[in-house]
Amino acid sequence: MAARVPVAAADTVVRVCLLLATAIALGDGLQLLARGGAADADNVHRFMAGVYIGWAPLFFWTAATIHRQGVLVYFLAVPIFLGGVGRLVSFAQNGIPSPAGVFLASALLDFTLSIVIVRAHRTALRSRRAAAAA
Repeated sequence: MAARVPVAAADTVVRVCLLLATAIALGDGLQLLARGGAADADNVHRFMAGVYIGWAPLFFWTAATIHRQGVLVYFLAVPIFLGGVGRLVSFAQNGIPSPAGVFLASALLDFTLSIVIVRAHRTALRSRRAAAAA
């Protein structure tokens, strides 16, 4: 049996972030699927619920196989970041819903999570390249 390569701390950070994204996508997707939206936008809400639920296995699989992942991780960070941008646009157009702290924290989480994923994954890839070159 081959010796298992220890997972770098940066890989662990990315894995935890992706698992958090899995939980958020699945939880929000199921909630949105059950709740729907206003009659004129219900089909869009339920479609997006399916998209969120569909992203959850991809986030999970990527987290489980993080040591083999490359650019896919960056592509997964993009929609998380764009979700934060979408929240800010909504706040600008419609105001911040109540309780404001929850909604602001959600936007902050979107930006923080995506930035941490990108930076930690970049660090992990550099570590892997350095170990391979040694």
